[in-house]
Amino acid sequence: MKRYLALVLALVMSCAVLTGCGGSGTTSGTTSGTTSGGSASGGEWPGKNTITVTLPYSAGGDTDTYCRQLFDRIQKKTGGTFVITNLTGGSGIVAAQDVRNKPADGKTLLFTHTGSSLVQEATGTVDFSFTTDFANCCTVALDQTYSLVAIAPDGQYKQYSRGWHNLEDMLADAKANPGVVRYSTVFGSTTEYVGTQLEKQAGVTFDNIDVGTSAGDRLAAMLGGQVDILAANYMNVKDYIENGDLICLGVMANEHVEGIDFPTFKEQGYNIVSAKKYEIKFPVGTDQAIIDRLAELCREVVEEDPSFAEVLGTYYAQPLFRDAATMNTEDPAEVEELKAGLAS
Repeated sequence: MKRYLALVLALVMSCAVLTGCGGSGTTSGTTSGTTSGGSASGGEWPGKNTITVTLPYSAGGDTDTYCRQLFDRIQKKTGGTFVITNLTGGSGIVAAQDVRNKPADGKTLLFTHTGSSLVQEATGTVDFSFTTDFANCCTVALDQTYSLVAIAPDGQYKQYSRGWHNLEDMLADAKANPGVVRYSTVFGSTTEYVGTQLEKQAGVTFDNIDVGTSAGDRLAAMLGGQVDILAANYMNVKDYIENGDLICLGVMANEHVEGIDFPTFKEQGYNIVSAKKYEIKFPVGTDQAIIDRLAELCREVVEEDPSFAEVLGTYYAQPLFRDAATMNTEDPAEVEELKAGLAS
């Protein structure tokens, strides 16, 4: 009898083990809200995972500000954990390469803007494609406030001023002194593109100097007398303009931007336009359900959260939602337009 009971007990235990390891409706090694690979499934993403949002620029700039405002709201909506990582270098290339090489598990994404990425692709600065070598998710904001500024002749940094009061003064100086006016450029980025376009259209030649990639570094270089003109988003130079330390020579928008009382380049006879679209991308191969889940969360913030629009408006930007399909069509077309502009 004892032998019989022992045999029955062993059989029962064996069945329990088999059922637990391979029984119907169970997955080995899973936890609630995750797949076997440890990444959250689409409908449950981010689940219990920590999501790293990598952006290519320093804290405090436009990209950093818009990214943090967006994911602060998404974190509150989902209860997930999002860590914003500022990975600078190469005008965005270092961060892009880092995300591109990460596992496609939904735990890492790139927050960047077209101002650098599409220019880099058009100029061949990168050996990969921002438009095809990532899985596009969505676009969340539009900033058309890129502005050209110079030291004011009567401000506290007047010792570095060349005495200009407007764009006409600057271009007259540049024509009379080819290669003398020092332009803060970041090669392979928006700054290089718009500077080149202005040189071509106005018939001038600047001394292009790379003094750093972030707006903060380049602004510090200008205030220290290292460069004469600087192109940056208006939010990064607004206080200095209002204090009378800098003058705005023109805004690179298609039309007048509400709240910025300075003429556009188009209004001054030059077709110099730059619009930054702020985008989210995943590594290629990321579960489409995860991409769609984040896109929908972003759409809700962009289109339905007035506080997000209010924050962007503080910086003269605006909400703009584009889905991946739209990005997949419009971004490559913009790359071709940039190539044509550089070749003309």
